[in-house]
Amino acid sequence: MDTNTRMHESPPDEVETTEGAGLDLSRARIDVMQLMFWGCLLISIAAASVALAWPKASGAPGPILLIAMGSGGLVFLLWTVRGAGRMLGLFPEKGSAIRAAQASQPRFGWIEALDESVLIADQGGAPVAANTAYKDLTTMALMVSQGDNGPVTVDRLFGASPGLAAPVYRLSKDAKAGMARREVLPPITIGPEQVPAQYEISVSPLPRGKVLWRIRPIAGEREATGAADLKSLYVEDAPMGFFAARPDGTITYANSWLRDTLGLPESARNVRIDDIMRPEFVKMLSRDRKTGLPGRVDVQIRGRDGIEIPVHAITTWSGRGAEAAGRTILLPSAQMLNGGEERFALTGSRPPRPDGDPMFDDAPFGAVRLQGESVQSAIILDANRALMEMTDGQAAPGGQFAAMFQAEEGEDTLSSSLVDAIDKPVGLKLAGKDPRHVNVFVALDGNGRPSVAYIMDITDQRQLEIRLAHGEKMQAIGQLAGGVAHDFNNVLQGIILNNEELMVRHPLGDPSYSNLQSINEFAMRAKELVKMLLAYARQQTFKREIFAVPDFLSEFSILLRQLLDERIELEVKHGRDVPHIKADKNQLENAILNLATNARDAMLSHDNGGKLTIRTARTTGADAHAKGFKFVEDGEYMLIEVEDTGHGMSKDVMEKIFQPFFTTKEAGVGTGLGLATVYGIIKQSGGYVCTTSAVGKGTTFHIYLPALKAEEVPVPVEPTAADKATVRPMDISGRGRILLIEDEDGVRGIAASLLRSRGYEVEEACDGEEAMEILEDNPNSFDLVISDVVMPGKDGPTLIREAKDLLGHARVIFISGYAERDIAQQLDDDRAVSFLPKPFTVRQLAERVKQELGSPSKEAA
Repeated sequence: MDTNTRMHESPPDEVETTEGAGLDLSRARIDVMQLMFWGCLLISIAAASVALAWPKASGAPGPILLIAMGSGGLVFLLWTVRGAGRMLGLFPEKGSAIRAAQASQPRFGWIEALDESVLIADQGGAPVAANTAYKDLTTMALMVSQGDNGPVTVDRLFGASPGLAAPVYRLSKDAKAGMARREVLPPITIGPEQVPAQYEISVSPLPRGKVLWRIRPIAGEREATGAADLKSLYVEDAPMGFFAARPDGTITYANSWLRDTLGLPESARNVRIDDIMRPEFVKMLSRDRKTGLPGRVDVQIRGRDGIEIPVHAITTWSGRGAEAAGRTILLPSAQMLNGGEERFALTGSRPPRPDGDPMFDDAPFGAVRLQGESVQSAIILDANRALMEMTDGQAAPGGQFAAMFQAEEGEDTLSSSLVDAIDKPVGLKLAGKDPRHVNVFVALDGNGRPSVAYIMDITDQRQLEIRLAHGEKMQAIGQLAGGVAHDFNNVLQGIILNNEELMVRHPLGDPSYSNLQSINEFAMRAKELVKMLLAYARQQTFKREIFAVPDFLSEFSILLRQLLDERIELEVKHGRDVPHIKADKNQLENAILNLATNARDAMLSHDNGGKLTIRTARTTGADAHAKGFKFVEDGEYMLIEVEDTGHGMSKDVMEKIFQPFFTTKEAGVGTGLGLATVYGIIKQSGGYVCTTSAVGKGTTFHIYLPALKAEEVPVPVEPTAADKATVRPMDISGRGRILLIEDEDGVRGIAASLLRSRGYEVEEACDGEEAMEILEDNPNSFDLVISDVVMPGKDGPTLIREAKDLLGHARVIFISGYAERDIAQQLDDDRAVSFLPKPFTVRQLAERVKQELGSPSKEAA
């Protein structure tokens, strides 16, 4: 008989009600036998009354009739009050005796016909009746004989298992409300032998306030589980997939995880392996059937919605032929962490619950249910998977909610922040070895108590904000450094030119020559300092060329060994297939020299020496991401690593090393611009410079420069005989008419004087407007225009662009303390333009003028 059919059979109480309705109809008819019985009884009572009232009339039988009347009245009274009359009524009907006999038997005898454990109870759970199967289950579960004490309640039957309390409570609640419910209990062990078992319990309302409890075993059959013993029922709630299959591909059992993942109902039948995965994957699962060894393979399972999910399958086969049986464990690919060492990390922290809420359990952000009077004292009732992973399992039920966060500014500040998190997000840090930045939002229930809290991981966002703020600060410092360098270059320009003029007047042997030479040395040192500032501000002029870094480092390492201390060992290692790059060799030399100098000082300041290692290799952005440098863009890179065995740096120091003038050296030692210069050079080269360091172990600088593709590398050309000719000193005197435009009077005056002394005719202008007037008065009369780029009013490029019709074939030299910024592109014509950065020497200026005016190629042009 079907279970659902049995659940809806009419109980005997309902049959009794129907028969009662038939008896009510029979009362409407006259019962002749009852009429004769009561008639005779009345006649006898009347006769006895006459004999008692008139003894003479009755004669000798009178006392006998009186005694008979008393005895009959006594019997009638006892029959009515205590005997069958109480049950049959004062006026018994036909069949009353039969029904009275039936009433003395148990009312729910029909439950013995059911092949499952059955209990009849009232709505409060008090037992009324139970069948033999229920009593046997009670004896096995409680290990005591019930005897005549009556059946026990269901909650007492399963009360020894904490995991069953919740489903039994839900059943009792619905039973009390007069509602039907069905629950599948988790697997348990029962009886003195601790036999594994699993039950399904259902409750149904009965008439007259009764409840029908039915307990049916659902696990343990070999065909149902595809296993040889009852221990297999533990896979039902396992936090991974499992299915058993026959050789023909029919799935005989799939656990709840796999059913939920594929969207299959529990009652699904005739499901085959090729229904849940592609044919090629089915073949891969059965390829190790003959060997009997476990087979591991990556496959994809397909749900009812057609979406495929990658999993790692482990399959074992037992038996042969048609009797063979396969068992497969499915592990999601996301759980195969670190080569399988942590494959259960995601699901092991919190296995799925049969009554789970997907919106809570599978939310992509942390969620936690709370209990308590205030958010500061709230206790964790439950936490979803995302939060368990975020906190490395510290958000376990029973813990204090506030203990999840770091109290960086004290417990009072943390409590205040948690209160502020009610109905609005507040930023906090999770406690643990690797603290994560989170936004916390707390929701209250209807009584004003904390109910749910949501935790969003914003660690990546916070790191981006920190890098953005750091980048903006570095950019501002760079703009300041560039501005200072420009103005300082103008000052140095005047110092250098005037000093060279004085050195001409006071040659070697003059008493003032040594002082002038000292001024020149200080000026050159200041010039190098300004170059470092411009390098940091990324405003120096680059002369990029394509070259191979191993060849470059092999030559440069010879000079580097001479600069390092003898106590420091230098090792240069080159990787295979190192790509070419396009960069300024001089600037790259400067960057590596600064790193080597810092490494030397670090190794000599705390011990007697160390080792400096420079490595080259081909790498990618993905490799940089794996090292923690997430800001490196994807692509191919040439990697240069400079590693030392010095004392290392702390995290606080590493955050400041690229800031200008920051140094850990003693006062008066170094300028604090070395690493700032490295940062500017590498950034202007389109690359990245990253740092890893450990206190007491050393520091490594990782330089990532964009790699060139093979087709971008030019084929080397052999030098010609003209290229190999000996370079002779250039004659820096010449002829020509020059227009010199410079807003610094001191620089303009000394430059014009030096050019005149070398044979040139020079016209001076203090700004763009004055130069325009000169050109308008003397159109097409100049051979060369030397102009400052940045001037008040009309700047150099604007002047040249507006005066192009007045210049004729004059060539242009721009001079500036800033870097060259494709100045030629700012002009409208194809005029030849060159750039001379400040500060320059007299010889550099004269040579550049001679190149523009005196070379034969340019004269021919």
